[in-house]
Amino acid sequence: MTMNAVSQTVENERPRYRAITALVVVLAALVFVAIFFPLGIILQRALLPNWKPDFALWATTLSQPDLMVAVRNTLIIAFLNTIISVPIGIFFAWLVERTDARWGALSRLLPVIPLLLPPVAMTIGWLFLADPRAGFLAAPLQSLFKMLGLAIDPSALAVQSWGGLVLLYVLFSVPHVYVVAAAAFGSLDPSLEEAARIFGKGRLKCFWSISVPAIRHAVGSSALLTIISSFGLYSIPALLGTAARIDVLSVYIYRLLNASYPPKIGQAVVLGVVLIVVIGLLWLTQRRIASSTGHAQIGGMGVRPNLIGLGAWRWPARILLLLYVTLTSILPLLALFVVSLQPFWRSTIVFDQLSFANFFEFWSDRQSRTAIINSAWLAVLTTTAVVLIAGILSIVGKNIGGAKEKWLGVLTKVPSAIPHIVFAVGVLVTFGFAPFFLNGTWLIIFICYLAVYIPQASIAAESAVQQVGNQLVEASRIFGARPGRTFRTVQLPLILPGLAAGWALIFTLVVGELNAAAILAGPRNPVIGYLILALFDNGTYSQLAALGSIIGIVSGITVSAALLFARPRFSGKAGSSGD
Repeated sequence: MTMNAVSQTVENERPRYRAITALVVVLAALVFVAIFFPLGIILQRALLPNWKPDFALWATTLSQPDLMVAVRNTLIIAFLNTIISVPIGIFFAWLVERTDARWGALSRLLPVIPLLLPPVAMTIGWLFLADPRAGFLAAPLQSLFKMLGLAIDPSALAVQSWGGLVLLYVLFSVPHVYVVAAAAFGSLDPSLEEAARIFGKGRLKCFWSISVPAIRHAVGSSALLTIISSFGLYSIPALLGTAARIDVLSVYIYRLLNASYPPKIGQAVVLGVVLIVVIGLLWLTQRRIASSTGHAQIGGMGVRPNLIGLGAWRWPARILLLLYVTLTSILPLLALFVVSLQPFWRSTIVFDQLSFANFFEFWSDRQSRTAIINSAWLAVLTTTAVVLIAGILSIVGKNIGGAKEKWLGVLTKVPSAIPHIVFAVGVLVTFGFAPFFLNGTWLIIFICYLAVYIPQASIAAESAVQQVGNQLVEASRIFGARPGRTFRTVQLPLILPGLAAGWALIFTLVVGELNAAAILAGPRNPVIGYLILALFDNGTYSQLAALGSIIGIVSGITVSAALLFARPRFSGKAGSSGD
């Protein structure tokens, strides 16, 4: 290539480079406005009334005895949830992606079946199963224990307990860990694992000493994601913890805003600020630990890895996956579907009275149809937007490095430390009235969703980006490709599986979002979360079960398609260049 040709190529790429730079600036500005404009307004009104510090508010908030109980319970649940969910999710991802225990596409979907329902619907399903008075399993279990000569109080088996609370948190968190770890395992360079197997390392030793350290970014990201969700999850502790008299921080903050008159917005914001600091420190700690040791990354070979043979353990591993899905997903989903066919919830099933009347009644209601359509569009638009924004910002952050990358990471994690209901209040105050007048529209919900789900998308994107090696990127730059072309042709295809997995994860969260919907949705802009709250408050469990079943079908099709799309595609021949 002549010098003139090189100069001409550079000149042609300059407009595209400027366009990419402008896009990054616009995205960063959009994220900044969506996050910090509402946050700034509510902080000013709550913490700086008349533009003067109010330290008495901090003292009042942090001195409440009930707060200390809620913080203690939250820390216990977050610790138990993390140490149980992360190993299980990573182990299932390893079984499916790196061993011959997989059953094709089916095995990829088994561990994520709990994602098909929002947490509130899954919790209701477990209430249908394990309530000591009317649960489907209550009477059979009591009869079984009676036959065995064991006198057990039915309340000891209730899901409204510490054990039930931790169980539901784990069921919610395992599939989120799985999608992050599976994307990392599926795209991992297999050379280290194959070398370890050649030198005689056992299967489990290879898993713990080679495979897990190789995806440490995904491990750290999934652990951080689990902790964040443990802090902010509301529906499970509200339905189970309240009945068991186990208060957690998310329910405590919700009561500050909804069970007090006037709402104690200032105290809720103070707790949000404290959580911002805690989450930021956790994220910086996770990044420091992740960068302190070497790790394997995606290389330049598009070669299908050899699966680790489990031998006699292959069928036990498959049975373990099936048992997990049966006990944690199929049973509650089945209970939900059965109740949706009943005229009202009861522990006995009268087959002559089962019908689809609840589905027809629900779908014939105009507001219900509108809520489903609104939620579907909002979920697709929000999820796609936050994943693309997080992916681009993560790549830019990795390229700039240093303190700027750390600050960019911290800023995108800020909403995770703020309860969604608190942030929704800020969005309502900022955009709901003059001069924007967005109250009662779907756009105000979209703005709130865009901000509150940036952290989850950022964690998934950072995990995917950090897993990508620099060899191909450097090769692209050596051959004269500008950053825009390098991103489009090299980086994006490599991080696409991780982004798609994050897309599936966030989609299910957006569909079942409750807290923001409680503040921003209404009769003029209904969403599924608004309907769930209305049905639960009215005690119409059969229609709630029908709604949960509809969500399960829609989410199941969408998540399955996303995870199949996220599957890495290999060239089929070792060392072939491919297309």
